[in-house]
Amino acid sequence: MTKAYIVTEGPIHIEILHALIPPELLQDVTFVDGEDKYNADPLARTLLSERQTPIVLVVDADTNDEIAIKSYQQDLEFLSYTATVRTPYKIVQAVPTIEAIFLQDRIWIEECIGRSLSDLEWQLGQKQPRELLDQPSEGVQTFIDHTLNTLTDQRLKKLRQHPLVQEISRFLATQVHSSLLAS
Repeated sequence: MTKAYIVTEGPIHIEILHALIPPELLQDVTFVDGEDKYNADPLARTLLSERQTPIVLVVDADTNDEIAIKSYQQDLEFLSYTATVRTPYKIVQAVPTIEAIFLQDRIWIEECIGRSLSDLEWQLGQKQPRELLDQPSEGVQTFIDHTLNTLTDQRLKKLRQHPLVQEISRFLATQVHSSLLAS
């Protein structure tokens, strides 16, 4: 039985979140591929109103501009509020994109991509993580697949500390698996 849905804008989001959210929080949680940012939102609202099951919507902000992020968040929350009847929901924006989760440690990223980054590349990567990780000849999908498949327990623990992963995990723990908090 599905106790919650995590609606994302694509399979890369699902792959990353499935690997990083603690497995005990993913019990009875179904991931839904919204196919892109603009389809994920109405899909989440439809699930929210029809199934009345907790929803987490995860979309890329596609910007670092705090005003634009806040404005888009307010728009999403207003639209979702109209679809809910006391059903818990959470809207989480990955700033600027979900790949930013991997950019917490420059030395580790350099090891992952197999070369040193200039200061300018690192700064630009913070603003456009997908483009930075897409530079190796294999592309961003291969980078993510390889990185997630070779995570050490220590690295997994660090990636789970990212605010996006923490926010989703807190929602699932309190709204879906509150019994886990008591144990």
